[in-house]
Amino acid sequence: MVNIDSKKCRVCGICGDVCPRHIPETIVQDDLKMTKVSTERIDLCMNCGHCMAVCPENAIEVEGLDAEKFTQVKALGLDENQFITLIRQRRSVRRYKNKPVPRDIINRIADAGHCSPTGSGRKSTSLIVIDNPKTLSTLSELIYKEYEGLEKYLKNPIARFFIKRQVRKRKGKQMLGTLLDFVMPGMHWYIRWYKEGKSNEIMRDCPVLMLFHSPVNEPMGAHNCVIAAFHAILMAAVLEIGTCFNDLIPQVCDRDTIKKFIGLPDDHGVYASITMGYPEYPFKRIPPRQLAEVRYLN
Repeated sequence: MVNIDSKKCRVCGICGDVCPRHIPETIVQDDLKMTKVSTERIDLCMNCGHCMAVCPENAIEVEGLDAEKFTQVKALGLDENQFITLIRQRRSVRRYKNKPVPRDIINRIADAGHCSPTGSGRKSTSLIVIDNPKTLSTLSELIYKEYEGLEKYLKNPIARFFIKRQVRKRKGKQMLGTLLDFVMPGMHWYIRWYKEGKSNEIMRDCPVLMLFHSPVNEPMGAHNCVIAAFHAILMAAVLEIGTCFNDLIPQVCDRDTIKKFIGLPDDHGVYASITMGYPEYPFKRIPPRQLAEVRYLN
């Protein structure tokens, strides 16, 4: 429910203009200009808080949002050169020091995830943080077992047929191609090296793992998780903590053994994960990067 204090409201119309569904609306009724809440669209409110944040007179309240937690906007001391340097120098870190990351630093990184925008307006993105070495080791073992079983079944023509059909049904044709042509060829070696005790190329022996999850039926849930994870890696870069997006882990988090182990709700899916820790090796140079194409459409 959106409430507008008529005594404070100046009828400027800003709230309705910024609302994506124009729930506050400024109208003229009986020759009187007023801002009111649309009874036709109030059920469409996403609780994003934009109307509260933009009102110059602090005249709006949205049920479920605490006005005291809305902090004042401050001028940024960050210039464009600093920002572009930050994102250019950020690298995917896959080798970490055997050194725990203090939880106060982890919490600051998680705070950046809290600040991420959402496509649906709802706060449905959740985060699981694992920084216990024994828990990480056990989870790693479970993940390798899942991939080892998948590799074994894919060698059987009949099992391969049903697995392909199941993956295509659950995750689409594109994901199936990625699994068969990109993930599993490399996974063959990952499994071998892990069993030989040479390396752990899935978890990278990371001190911290972050798993971002959302209800499976949440609109934009997968995108929200990725955006939250991206905010987290930027904060980690500021704090000189190395991170790496890891898409191998979310793919098996829907398996019963792993789902139970990490305490993932039955109606949730893990859509993004990042490994994290102090970098073992500092990067000396910045590789050139560019998009495939940038063009203006007239």
